[in-house]
Amino acid sequence: MDKNTNIIIILEIILILCVGILIGFEISNRMNNKIDKTIVDNKNIKAVEENKVENKTEETKVQTNTTPKTNVTQNNVVIPNTKEIKPVKEEKIEYSDKDKRVIEVLEETYNNINNSEVTEKFKESAKATFINIVDFIFYDGTIRGVTFKELTSNGKEKVLQLANSIDSKIESKVPNYKSKISSTTSKAYENASDLIKKGSSNLNDFLKEKLSSENYNAIINAKEDLVYYTKNVTSFVKDHGSKLFSNLKTSLSDWYNKYKNS
Repeated sequence: MDKNTNIIIILEIILILCVGILIGFEISNRMNNKIDKTIVDNKNIKAVEENKVENKTEETKVQTNTTPKTNVTQNNVVIPNTKEIKPVKEEKIEYSDKDKRVIEVLEETYNNINNSEVTEKFKESAKATFINIVDFIFYDGTIRGVTFKELTSNGKEKVLQLANSIDSKIESKVPNYKSKISSTTSKAYENASDLIKKGSSNLNDFLKEKLSSENYNAIINAKEDLVYYTKNVTSFVKDHGSKLFSNLKTSLSDWYNKYKNS
């Protein structure tokens, strides 16, 4: 091989090496550009997500601070006008002086029953209490000199509610206590209890219904048996007066006819 041939071979090798180096640089540049683009894309995605979170937080703050009323301007300064929430006023129930006198006695009666232990004396007093309440509501009896008829509508409704509470409280402590007052009046007192319960939720229901003549007369006819509870047993109802138990039995029929038709 002559000298010229060797030179040509060396030049071809050098050319191939140069081409290879150029190709290597190009591949390297493309790979670097791809990596840089991926990094930038990731940064952009992260920035967008962070921006969404910030926007949502700001939106929440705006919603929280938003008030339904229009802002007002004072001395050229805009002042947010918050909505004033006024408490709902409960309707005050009006009672007459007579209402209050009876209500006070029955509230005290309920508290005494509620706080008393169940003894034999309590059982007897409980019976006497319900007898006096029925006497007051159905037989023109008095509490502190006031009859049921003299109460206002509000007073009657409140008294019936208290009477029902007293009856329920006694029943919870002495189950079936009304049946033990008298065998002849058991049905009448149960009927009275049902009417009181109806009236405690709706006064009109009570005013439309009354004890039947049979039940009225059952209690009148058992007057002698019931006198024991009104004369000899202490009642939780204070200052109670009775026409039923103070009148002679022979005059009660005339009284009942007048009372029924009044």
